[in-house]
Amino acid sequence: MTAATVVELRSSFSLPLFGFFESLLLLGCTLRPSWYRPLVFAPMPFIAYYLAFFHLFCSPRGVRWAHELPHIPQNPPSPNLLPHRKRRTFVLSRLHTLGICTAIQLVFLVINSANPVLVPGTTPLVNQPLYVRFPCTLALGLPGLAQMNSQHCVMSILLVGWGIPQPADWPPLPCPFLNIYSVQNFCQWRNVWHQMLRTLLLSTANFIIHTVLGLPHGISSKTSTLIGLIKLHTVFFISAIIRYAGEFMTLGFGGDDGVFYFFVLQAWAVTLEVLVRFLVTGSARASNTPPPMGWRLLGYLWVGCWFVVVTPLVQQPMIEAGLFKGPSNVALTQRVGRWLTLDVI
Repeated sequence: MTAATVVELRSSFSLPLFGFFESLLLLGCTLRPSWYRPLVFAPMPFIAYYLAFFHLFCSPRGVRWAHELPHIPQNPPSPNLLPHRKRRTFVLSRLHTLGICTAIQLVFLVINSANPVLVPGTTPLVNQPLYVRFPCTLALGLPGLAQMNSQHCVMSILLVGWGIPQPADWPPLPCPFLNIYSVQNFCQWRNVWHQMLRTLLLSTANFIIHTVLGLPHGISSKTSTLIGLIKLHTVFFISAIIRYAGEFMTLGFGGDDGVFYFFVLQAWAVTLEVLVRFLVTGSARASNTPPPMGWRLLGYLWVGCWFVVVTPLVQQPMIEAGLFKGPSNVALTQRVGRWLTLDVI
């Protein structure tokens, strides 16, 4: 099993179980899917109820449901095509994306195998210089993102190809890297990351904050910002627990609790950004328009430095478990190591 796979699958037991009960709870509420006629659940037979639940479970972003998330990218328009041609066009586009993601994973499999820092027993990443930690951060993030997109493509190809859902039920995952000029953009699943956990975690955080604790919804701008930050920290605390449980079940040990601290720290980074934004602009809310190029370049530098610093928390247990080990004795791997000067690290 490669490290790119474990990035997404280490929570392969805890996240689906959590999502199962969340989907069942949502289905029991007054939500309605826009694809179901009539738009009521009351007299639904069991098989229709089961299919609706399966559709909801397979759509963590709530696509074509009443609780659909904003910022979801859309498939390329194909208004003049017949339904079977739309499916074929959709499958071909997903096969193209799947090929790109597979190539990225294979390239990083070779690069990671040639990197001596990613071998168990070597000097920990926290003690390595920054020029060594930067490619190690890329070696975790890019294959992980490619792995998530690969899984999404395979599922969409199988289901849409069989004619179960429509192509509109499987929009692509967002990957606009130009928007990674803040940790908030990256970590809050809006325009950059995979958006799969947003509904699951926000619904749980809303229940804890507003129902269990009885905190009101923000009325003024100050109280809404405060409630928003409390919700943010609650979301990442829940995410940290789920990820830690998944890592424990996948790797067989909890490492040094790094994955827990990694996700908890993301909320503090966003809080710091909100504070800086308030001091600079007088408003804690992020603008809907991108900042000037100078601020974006500064933001890219900040986000890169942040993840280079904190990624070893989640990556080091994976290194010690041997998840980055590959065919290091293969001639191709050795040539790549020399070409990238990884053999002198």
